Amino acid sequence: MKAKASQTDEAQQDCCGRGGVRPGCGRKPGVKTHPVRLPQWLLSELEARGDIKQGIIEACVRHYNLDWPKDAEGHTSD
Repeated sequence: MKAKASQTDEAQQDCCGRGGVRPGCGRKPGVKTHPVRLPQWLLSELEARGDIKQGIIEACVRHYNLDWPKDAEGHTSD
């Protein structure tokens, strides 16, 4: 029975490398997120205009008159 288990392990390793920790995957350290559900029509409209996340960020900054943080990672105020 031991030989069968090792054959199965070898087959899994040779397959696609599925499962386990993969480099570049998962949450980035220090980035806090909060999932929000938005209506599909809104997501479709924003997608037609470009980057959805960037559009939401820019709209919130304008609507709430927020100061754009200078150290904001991955987001520009352009």
